[in-house]
Amino acid sequence: MTSKLQTGIITLVSSAVLAGGGAVLAGPAAQATERSGDRVAAVPDPGVTKSVGGGNCTYTNWGGTFLCKSQVRHKLPNGHWQVFVIGTNKQAYSRWSSPGGGVSRWTPLGGQCIKPGQRSIDMAWVGTNKWNFAITCIGTNNKRYYSERFAGHDTGGRDGHWSKWRLNKY
Repeated sequence: MTSKLQTGIITLVSSAVLAGGGAVLAGPAAQATERSGDRVAAVPDPGVTKSVGGGNCTYTNWGGTFLCKSQVRHKLPNGHWQVFVIGTNKQAYSRWSSPGGGVSRWTPLGGQCIKPGQRSIDMAWVGTNKWNFAITCIGTNNKRYYSERFAGHDTGGRDGHWSKWRLNKY
């Protein structure tokens, strides 16, 4: 079902190869769930979060199943949205709207995040470029880790890459 979405999407995240606290943050294989109705063309906003039971939530427009109170929405400088959540397997995930319309697939960021509702997944700003930011996560050892997004230079920052997960400096 996601093969059409995967084709042609520029992945904003690289697979997170965890350094340092890797054993603490290493998570199981990705378990983002998608239903056939999750992919909606030209959706500008993820919508509101609603409970689907068992401590799990979903976005009304973008779907997915993740731990309630574990989501961060961010409006990118190009006006599109990117969200970060803790999946039901406690791994960090991201999804974003594309300039051509539509929504990416759920992309695993690695990590093992705990304590939803206590700012376990959060954002920190890196400098003044709105394309540079970090996602932070409380690992299973109760320490905060981060992965920074660095803007690329060829397309005004849209082709950025992510750092490895490291102990928090924010």
